[in-house]
Amino acid sequence: MTTTLRLPFGGTALLAGLFFLAASAATPADLAKETVMKATTADIAALQKYLDDIASEPAKNKKYIAGAKGLAAILIARGDGSAGKVGLALGKKDYKGAVVAAKGLGSGKADKATFEWELDDIMAPFKLTRSGGLNMEKDLKDAAKAGKIDAAAAEIIGARSAVIGDLTLKLPNDKAKTNPTTVAKWEKWSKEMSAASRDLAEEGAKGAAADQKKLTATLKKLDAACINCHNEFRD
Repeated sequence: MTTTLRLPFGGTALLAGLFFLAASAATPADLAKETVMKATTADIAALQKYLDDIASEPAKNKKYIAGAKGLAAILIARGDGSAGKVGLALGKKDYKGAVVAAKGLGSGKADKATFEWELDDIMAPFKLTRSGGLNMEKDLKDAAKAGKIDAAAAEIIGARSAVIGDLTLKLPNDKAKTNPTTVAKWEKWSKEMSAASRDLAEEGAKGAAADQKKLTATLKKLDAACINCHNEFRD
């Protein structure tokens, strides 16, 4: 069984009747406003590119659908309720409708919509570009190995990954839900992912003044959290 989130969108997003998404996501309260704006701009551009490709040749570009849903979920977590309509259109395979809905991204509207996404959608940005992702996993591993990363890229990766970590926390897969111990491990590594991602974004936001040693160490922490979780829970 695949873990799925289904959220109503309006003034406040409520998860499972109890959990307020706005309280957990990487919002301006967690990251600098400028960082959130930069990441949101980058995510909107990436999502709109995905949607254009999907709508033009659905059969050829279906690999981008999961990534599009994931980016829509990330935008919603940052407070852009208009992304709910994008996710809803994708769920109906109304790809041209999704393109139209995406034109409203960044408007700040709290449009009401119901959108379902899965763990695989949230994780899609980490996939290789040729597999429909944004190459995030390879980029962070390559940077950690090289001991250097462009500060601007680190800021975006960190801001995006922080939201993914927050959402992942509430999406344990079947292996993770086996017992309280495995649930605790899932939550621990999800929180470590979020924390390292925030540190990465904050240091990257310093631009030319960013400490490359600190960025590299943080990249390694982020990678370690991902590896630990994958080794325990990935099918």
